[in-house]
Amino acid sequence: MTGGNSPIGYLKAYHTNLYLSADPMKVREALEEGIAAATMFNPPEKRTEVSETQLRVAFDGDAVLFSDESERIFKAHGLDKFFEHEKAHENTLLDHGPLKGFLESLGKLQKKFYAKGQRLDCPIRTYLVTARSAASSGTRALKTLRSWGLETDEALFLAGAPKGPMLEKIRPHIFFDDQMFHVEGAAQLGTVAAHVPYGVAQKTAPEEAC
Repeated sequence: MTGGNSPIGYLKAYHTNLYLSADPMKVREALEEGIAAATMFNPPEKRTEVSETQLRVAFDGDAVLFSDESERIFKAHGLDKFFEHEKAHENTLLDHGPLKGFLESLGKLQKKFYAKGQRLDCPIRTYLVTARSAASSGTRALKTLRSWGLETDEALFLAGAPKGPMLEKIRPHIFFDDQMFHVEGAAQLGTVAAHVPYGVAQKTAPEEAC
């Protein structure tokens, strides 16, 4: 209890790895302070059944795990320029996004199970679910993760296809995305999805989101 005061200062003091709230203002405040955070919504009416023995967490890439640098190119100049930019910068690492630290924390927990010989039946599994294409723009994302010493158990490059159907197959306990279009699409098919209000997509009208 914080007596009505903002909890953000306490979160920093306790080295919070992830802050979830239904209050978007508090979520933005947390992000501004460098705390991984996302806005939660009412759960889907028909929620997809999830594993009771394995925590599954799915992340979008740009403006979630990575910065919104590439997304800015896409919004300003279109898809062709985006592909050109990614090809030209294939070996240039992306800057970190707001939830990189949370993936890092999950990775540390996973390694404790790996050390016990439990890699195949680790109770934590992570996914990268991105609109990027594996052939044209996925390489840069994977190289960036590796440079950080991080990985996801699965990396799914959807090349612009809707994320909801893939998430329905993965059955994550939670999915993080910076665009409400994808959050709502995931929720419509039963996935609990949280919005990360970070980056250039927050300046785009809902009908323009891709």
